[in-house]
Amino acid sequence: MMVTVELLLLGIAVGMTLLAYMVAINAHGPTRLSLSYLIATVMLAATVWAIVEYVNTNQDAKKSQVLQQRIEAEKKMAEEKILSQQELYKQNLEKVNVASKLTAFASKGNILATSIINVNLQDRALEMNVLMGRAAEARKNAESMKTELNGLSENQTYFSEINGVLTEAVQLLIESANFYRSYYHAEDSEQEALRERLMRQKARAASEKFLSATSMIALKSK
Repeated sequence: MMVTVELLLLGIAVGMTLLAYMVAINAHGPTRLSLSYLIATVMLAATVWAIVEYVNTNQDAKKSQVLQQRIEAEKKMAEEKILSQQELYKQNLEKVNVASKLTAFASKGNILATSIINVNLQDRALEMNVLMGRAAEARKNAESMKTELNGLSENQTYFSEINGVLTEAVQLLIESANFYRSYYHAEDSEQEALRERLMRQKARAASEKFLSATSMIALKSK
C-alpha cells in the first residue's frame, strides 16, 4: 500500500513539474517568464531528488531483505548443524553405553564358562549336596544370562551381529550347565564321563564365543 502511495505522489510531482514548465513556456513578460522558469526548475529538481530517493530506498530495502534472508538461511543451517552434532553425540554416547554393558556381560559369561571348565566334579572336600547345589547354581546363572541378554539386545541395533554371537555363547553355556547338573544324576560311570566331556566341551565353546564377542565389541566401538 505504501509503495502505491509513493508512486502516486511521484506521479503527481512529475505532472505538476510538467504543468509548471507549460506555464513558463506560455508566460509573457520577462519577470513573469523568469519567475515561472525558476519555479519550474525548483520543482524539477525536487521531483528528480524524490525519484532518486525512492529508487535508492527501494534498492536499500531489497538489499536489506536479501541480507536478512541470507542471515536467516545461515542461522537455520547453523541450527541444523548443531542439532545434527547433538544427535550424533547422543548416538555415540548411547553406543558407548551399550558397548560397555555388552562387554561386561561377555566378561561375566566367560567367567562362568571358565569356572565350569575348571570345576572339580568330585571334590572330596565337599559333600554331595554342596556339589549338586553348585551345579544347580551354575545352571541358574546361565539361564539368568539369557534373560539379561534379551534386555540388552532389545531396541538396539548398534551391535546386532555381536548380539547373535552372544546368543550362541549363552545357549552353549546353558547346555554346558545342564550337563553339569545332570552329571550328578548319571546312572553309571560311562554316562558320567560322557556328560563331563560334553559339559567341558560346551563350556569351552561358550568361552570362545564370549571372548570373540568382546573383541568384536572393541573393534566396532572404535
